Amino acid sequence: MDLQLVKEDDPILRQVAQPWDFNTDGDANDLVRRMVKIMMENNGIGLAGPQVGVSKRIFVMGNQERLFACINPEILEADGNVMDVEGCLSFPNLWLRVRRAEKIKVKYYNAMGGEIVTELSGLIARVFQHERDHLDGVCYDTRVAKLSLEMAKNRRKKRSRKSFN
Repeated sequence: MDLQLVKEDDPILRQVAQPWDFNTDGDANDLVRRMVKIMMENNGIGLAGPQVGVSKRIFVMGNQERLFACINPEILEADGNVMDVEGCLSFPNLWLRVRRAEKIKVKYYNAMGGEIVTELSGLIARVFQHERDHLDGVCYDTRVAKLSLEMAKNRRKKRSRKSFN
């Protein structure tokens, strides 16, 4: 299966993804490798299965130094909140200020099926929450006020017109 990054109007982004079943879905390593490649080629720090047309509860996140494959992820606890700017590979050049928990306790399975329970904070916690939302069919454009979204889309249009002139 050839994976391609899906864009914001693709209905798969608004659907709840199915759990990964290690018995029937098999080894996740090949999918993880292909997702990491797409994420890196597009200068991303997170990429969820639905963003490449795979409606499964899996995402990758990280950078050259540290990569995470998160399968069937859950947020067990969330604490604090912080507003910050987010982008999304499926929404090119759309930057939105989104409120997220500052610290989270999470559980997920790695590509080998090992259970991980850990606490995350800062940027990595934000990325985890953003990608986990994708698995529930929630995109970050629904986490902001309509007016903020329209203003951000207008800024994106102006930027894209400038790049063509």
